[in-house]
Amino acid sequence: MSRPRNRAATSCPAPDARAPFFEALFSHIDVGLCFLDRNRQVVAVNAAMRRLVPGQDFEARGACLGSGAAADGLCGRCPASEALETGRPALRRVTEPTPDGGGRHVEAVCQPLFDAGGAVFGVAEIVRDVSRRDAAEREMALATRDIEMLLGSIRSILVSLDGQNRIRRFNASAEAVFGLSAAAVAGRDFFDVGLDWDGQLVRAAVEESRRTLAPVRVDEVRCRIPGDAERLLGLTVNPVPVPDGDAPGVLLLGQDLAEIKARELKGVHERRMQAIGHLAAGIAHEINTPVQYVGYNAGFLEEAFTDLLALLDAYGRLARAVAGGDAAGMAAAADEAARLAAAADYEYLRQEIPAAIANTRKGIGQVGDIVQAMRQMSHPGSGEMVFFDLNASVRDIVTITRNAWKHVADVPLDLSPDLPMVYGLPHEVSQVLLNVVLNAAQAVEERVVREPWQRGRIAIASRVVPGSVEVSVADNGPGIEAAVQGRVFDPFFTTKAVGKGTGQGLAISHAIMGRHGGGIDFITRLGEGTTFFVRFPLENGGQIQPGAV
Repeated sequence: MSRPRNRAATSCPAPDARAPFFEALFSHIDVGLCFLDRNRQVVAVNAAMRRLVPGQDFEARGACLGSGAAADGLCGRCPASEALETGRPALRRVTEPTPDGGGRHVEAVCQPLFDAGGAVFGVAEIVRDVSRRDAAEREMALATRDIEMLLGSIRSILVSLDGQNRIRRFNASAEAVFGLSAAAVAGRDFFDVGLDWDGQLVRAAVEESRRTLAPVRVDEVRCRIPGDAERLLGLTVNPVPVPDGDAPGVLLLGQDLAEIKARELKGVHERRMQAIGHLAAGIAHEINTPVQYVGYNAGFLEEAFTDLLALLDAYGRLARAVAGGDAAGMAAAADEAARLAAAADYEYLRQEIPAAIANTRKGIGQVGDIVQAMRQMSHPGSGEMVFFDLNASVRDIVTITRNAWKHVADVPLDLSPDLPMVYGLPHEVSQVLLNVVLNAAQAVEERVVREPWQRGRIAIASRVVPGSVEVSVADNGPGIEAAVQGRVFDPFFTTKAVGKGTGQGLAISHAIMGRHGGGIDFITRLGEGTTFFVRFPLENGGQIQPGAV
């Protein structure tokens, strides 16, 4: 018979292959681990737990909590008892002092352990130092608060949408403009909250921004809000990509253009009046010159008229003596008339009196032109666009700016006699022309001061170009440096000395021409000069006839 096998040897369970891994994990993990039995005696504790709770003697006999732990420390507030009694996880967080006088935040979680019968036979306690996490959370909370304060304080409309156009953020400016509360619209479809958009421009911009992942601008879109009020808005739709591949969200930024346009119009008017104020002294001089020779001519005519009246009286006496046959009277009257004619220099008066009258009329005409140009320039207008004569506006500006350029430049005009009427706001267009001509005069003056042998030139022309009516103002000033050419139309940018310019003239001119459907640009050569072009769209493809209204 075969020898029976040793049953005891064959029934010994094989070692668990996972045990070394559990041992290594337990020993080296950077989280404190401690196992307590039902009596709260320590069964096992790792090195990380000893480092985190250095004042605790885990080797002492008896219950772990009976070893003299400080009542306000982690062990004094250990949640093990709660986990053993309730059978549910328990958590405690404490702040413990550090040797440097600071503190650290420690978190302990006790997880009850159940046997096969469902009874609690111990707990596993996990302890972490959460100081960095808490600090990060505090920083995040502060950053979130600052962002919320920033978003709440900005005056622009700010609305963020998720990938399904549901509203995630609706700031205070959006509430004020749209007449809706953030609480009422949060989570709702932006296009289904009672806003009646003019057309599909905004929805199309949102879809385009999502598709291209690029900003999309929508200018001057109208929106009727609850209560039947209407808003004119300018919006920019910005994509907000999401990492998980869902449809990108979007961020809508914008402003109510009505308020902006009102401020801009006020700024244009203030700028125009400021420019008129700067020109006032020069215009007074321009008016004073013709007024002076009008006054001189009036004095000359008064004296001449007195002399001629005396001469006419003498001729009258001579005529009466002749009629009466008085020989002695005729001789005396003839001698007196000859004397008065010689004293009055009759031949001189025959030549100079008509010239004085012509010069007086010319002077009065110059004063009238200046006054008319000033009235046209300073009139605020009705606010309605009309057809007007652009050449007449150019002549008015040249007239009122004469004192700014007459000492440094010649201003030849080449205005097309067949120029069509343009459609717009005449007083705003005058502001643009004034800014451009004054800038040219200042540029020429700068060069003439530096090179006094040079004579400045500001050539102004009007013509019809394909699709546009164009006014060009070309100066032979120093030109514009390449480094600043891209900033010429930026608000508050100026190359002039302090007190010589505000940097708003060309920026306002650019905005005005944009509203008129036209544009303003320039070409320049350093050391040779600059030419500005002011362009207006041709109405009806250029079929409007000169003088048509």
